Order: sequence, then structure tokens, then C-alpha cells
Amino acid sequence: MSWSELLQMTNPSSGFVLTTTVTEGRSLDAAVSNPFVSAEDRASGADIFRRNCAACHDGSGTHAPLLDRPLRHGDSDLAIYKVVRDGIPATSMASHADLPFDDRWKVVSYIRSLQARTSATSDDNAPHLDIRVKGDDLIAPNSGQWLTYSGSLDGRRYSPLSEITKDNVPRLRVRWISQLDTDDRVLEATPLVIGGALFTSVPPAGIVAFDTISGKVIWKYDRPLPDNLPMCCGRVNRGVAVLGSTLFLGTLDGVLVAVDANTGKEVWEAQVAKPSEGLTMTGAPLATSNAVVVGVAGGEFGIRGFLAAYDPASGKQLWKFNTIPGPGEPGHETWKNDAWQTGGGPTWVTGSYDPSLDLVYWGVGNPGPDYNGDVRPGDNLYTNSAVALHADTGKLAWHFQFTPHDEHDWDSNQTPILTDLTINGAKRKVICWANRNGFYYVLDRVTGEFLTGVNFVEQNWADGMDHAGRPVLSAGASTQGRLIRPGGGGTNWQNPAFDQGRGLVFVPTTEGASIFTKTDPDNVQRGEGGLFVASGAAWVSPPVRAVRALDAATGERKWEFRSPTAKDSGYGGLLATAGGLVFGASGGVLFALDSASGQELWRVPLGGETRAAPISFTVDGRQAIAIEAGRALFVFGP
Repeated sequence: MSWSELLQMTNPSSGFVLTTTVTEGRSLDAAVSNPFVSAEDRASGADIFRRNCAACHDGSGTHAPLLDRPLRHGDSDLAIYKVVRDGIPATSMASHADLPFDDRWKVVSYIRSLQARTSATSDDNAPHLDIRVKGDDLIAPNSGQWLTYSGSLDGRRYSPLSEITKDNVPRLRVRWISQLDTDDRVLEATPLVIGGALFTSVPPAGIVAFDTISGKVIWKYDRPLPDNLPMCCGRVNRGVAVLGSTLFLGTLDGVLVAVDANTGKEVWEAQVAKPSEGLTMTGAPLATSNAVVVGVAGGEFGIRGFLAAYDPASGKQLWKFNTIPGPGEPGHETWKNDAWQTGGGPTWVTGSYDPSLDLVYWGVGNPGPDYNGDVRPGDNLYTNSAVALHADTGKLAWHFQFTPHDEHDWDSNQTPILTDLTINGAKRKVICWANRNGFYYVLDRVTGEFLTGVNFVEQNWADGMDHAGRPVLSAGASTQGRLIRPGGGGTNWQNPAFDQGRGLVFVPTTEGASIFTKTDPDNVQRGEGGLFVASGAAWVSPPVRAVRALDAATGERKWEFRSPTAKDSGYGGLLATAGGLVFGASGGVLFALDSASGQELWRVPLGGETRAAPISFTVDGRQAIAIEAGRALFVFGP
């Protein structure tokens, strides 16, 4: 509420009843009463409505809902006034701040008269949706929504909402819970929240839209899948992307599906990858202003990985980048003989995007076979690398390989965090990257130049790095077995978070050691179902999970929180908020930490495996936290 509006409303002759806010302790929404309620005011409001609003609110259902029913963004006079004045982000409901103050209130009076014609308790079959997300919305998202896999295109998983603080977080309570219709016991998706609706993928190949206020299902979409698909790690799906009025879902049978966000009806589908070649899709797509970028899974099945971009309107492929370069492509010299044909290089975790540089940043996974490099001599580009691609063409701008010739299955399938930092006295556009190999990196995101590299967990496989960030190897897998740290990885795909104000990167970490073995190269062959790993690794003791706060510029550890653990309970990603909190999930528990110290402030058991990451958004004007666990979706609020 602006000062000008408050002054007009506090005028004793205005008719607005603000004094009750103080005398009765009521909220501003409840205390404000619209004085423009005469028949003349309603008639004037109807005329203003016809000129400015009726073209969309015409009852056709194609533009905006009728207003003769309970309203989804608040039913108080002030709530309706705010919607008229400010509009609703990511929908076609535009701001009408250009209307005079009195005229806005007269429109409110007219809308109230429409509602009086029907029962206020009527239950419509489903709330009407009007989702329209522009490219600019993705670049500068509204703080009350969650429009991308990471909350923003820069991969930070940071919410600017600050209503929930370290003082009141212990008072969080469940707003609603929904049991998702799936036979799979593990949910890894990050929901999107747009214009009062929450959208989540449901394994193996579904989407559900919920009303954020009530938890009511608005619509469901489900795509049948063939049997016997190649999957290393369960029937998982990590989410959807949105652009315009369309949601985009990658499926385990290698199909990119476009679904109308307002109705749940399929718009188009495109075959991206062939399961017969070991390829599947498990990650959430990444939408830019002009394209939908998707990655593939299947690194354990001898695939040749890639990234591809599709036209959001038609599903036509715009470009394809092979993460395993073939003959004549740069990097092919790092493969010998025909090893490139089964070289791996999956891209199953969603990347990030810098619109100012028009570059897409993505992590590339392990080479194939996973644990035996004898059959694939060389650095094996672009496995275990960060790649920066021109968003319009898919051409490589630069790459940085974290783990050349990997023999430990240390994928670089992590979320790239994009920010600006002062390095050695100079402001740099950078990527922050806590890698599965146990090292934390800072790279120049314009050029790919190595700036910082320091281990954030114990490791014994490298004696350090050279000036360009290439590791100096000290130990590798052997046919007899060798104990190596960080075992299965210092982190994995579980999402980090970044707090720009505090300069901290929060990382879900794993401490531990594994015995790595590899098959004699003469005996390397595909296993059951097409698996192509050439032996493996085994933890020597249960790994220790923790959240660690790292100085973004140096990688120095600032604090650590030992995460809750329980057998077969999983661990998930993180969320940082402007309220000075870090939310995380591990051991079947959702917890909140003080972002400055790592002190635990709140926890709640969720009764199921926790492998997803929390998000934050607003519900009816109040901050909320949501996460998936087991087979359920939980929404918490003050």
C-alpha cells in the first residue's frame, strides 16, 4: 500500500475504517472497508469494468475466470483492490494502477455485486487457471512464485521471501498434504508455483496441478510408458519447466511432452532419445525465452550423451550438442578406437542460464564404462565437465573438465550456481561448483578460466591441482581394489543453495571412503539389461551426511550441520531464504538452519524417504515451504 493511498484512506471523511486495525488488533486486509458501495458506485464500477476487464472475464474460459465465485487471491475488499491495482504476475491479469484511486474501489464494489449473485460457499469443479509465463518472467521471477527447477535461471535456489525467520520458524505448521498417485516410493521432483497453482511431476510420467491454498487437485496428466526401460536408479522424474501457457516434461521413454498448464491437455510430443540405445530422461527441462533445453540419462548403459533444444511452440528440434564428440568434432582426440560410441556423458541434472551472455551451462556425467578407464584411454571429453553452450545454436563456447579420465563414477551432474564475485580484487562473472569429486571450484563463466579449487570433503585421489585446475592424480581404481576418498562422492545431484548477501554456498555433503575395483580390460562386457560399468565401488562404512556452508569466493568452510540419518531414508537438496534460513531434508526429516551459524532451529519428520529439495513461495499472501517425501507432497506455513 503506497503512502498516497494510506493518506487517502486515513482521512476521517474517507469512509475507510482503519482505526480498528489498532484498537482491535485486526490485519490491514480485515480492517479496510470499501466506502464506494452505493448503487451509483456499483454502476460506475460496472462501466469501468466493461471498458477495462470484460474482454478477458467474458465467461469463455479462454482468458480469465468469471468473478461470480470465491476468488483465489483473497476475498477481502483490500485483497481484491490489490489484484486490480497490481495484477497477477505470470498471468494475463495486468496491473490497472493507471486507474484513479476511486475508480479502482468502484470496480471492487462491482465485483462484490457479482459475487452476491451466487453462493459464497459454492464449490466449482476446479479453479480456473490462467498461466502465461513470459521469458522476462523467468529472467526476473516474482518473489512469491517458483518458476524454474532452481527457482531462478542462475541456479541459486534462493527465495527472497523473508516472512519466515529464525524467530518464528518453530511455529511452522502443515497447511496441507497430498498423497500422490504413484507406485514409486521415491519422489525427487521440484514443483513449480505459478499464479496460485503448484505443478509437480509424478513418476513415472505424470503431472499434477494443485490449488496452492486448498491443496485441491485442479487437473492430472499421465502418460503410459512401455515396459523394460533401461534404468539404473529407479523410475524417477525431477520436475517440469514452463514457458507461456505450456509445461514441459521429459519422460523415461525419451519423449519431451508439452502439456497445457491451464487444462492438463497434451499439446505436442517429440522423441528426444531412444531407450533401445540405453537413453532415458529423468531431469527437469530448462526453458529460456526461446527454447526448451533437455538432457539425458543412461551413463551406466554405454550411451553417447547429448543436450538438445526444442521450439516451445512446435516441438521442433533446434539444435543438438553431443557430449561425446564423434570423428571430426573437437575433443574426439581424447577417445581412442571406438570407445566414444559407448562413452557415456549423461546430462541428467538441469543446468543454468545467463541471459546477458546467452549461455546455457550444464554438467556432464561419467564416462562409460564407469569404473574402468583401461578400455577408454585419454581424458574422455566432455565427461565430468562443465560445458557452456550458446543458447541459440548449441555451439560450444567453452568447457572445463573437473575429473579427466574418471574411474570413480564422479559425475559432474550438479546444478551450476551463477553469480558475480570479487576474486583477487576484481569483480568476475563466475560459476560456483561443488563437484562430486570432492573439490569446490570457481570458474569464470565468460571464458571458463579456472579461478579457485579446494577440497570441501576429505579426499586422497589427487595431490592437488595445477595452475589450470587439472588434478594431479595420486590414486585410482585397481583390479585388486583400492580405498579412495570421497568414496561415492563428496556430493551428488542433490541441490546446493546460494545466499548472495552472505556470500555463502550451502552444499549437501557426504564424507566417506569406498573400495574401488575394476575388471581386467580383457573381460569388460555389458551386464544384465545392458549395464556397462566394468566393476564398481563399495562404501567401507556408512557415509556421514552434512550441510556445509562454504565461502563462495574461497571455498573455506564456515560451518557444518550433521544431517539427520536413518536407514533407507535418503537425503535431498537445500533452499536458502532471505529470512536468514537454510532448509534441507535428510533421514526422513525436513529441517531449518540459521544460515549464519548452521544452528538447527526446527525439524519435522515426514514419514518417508527425503530425496527432493524444498521450495518457497506465497500462499494467499503468506510465505510457505513445500517439499516432497515418500509418496506425498507437504506444504508448511506460519
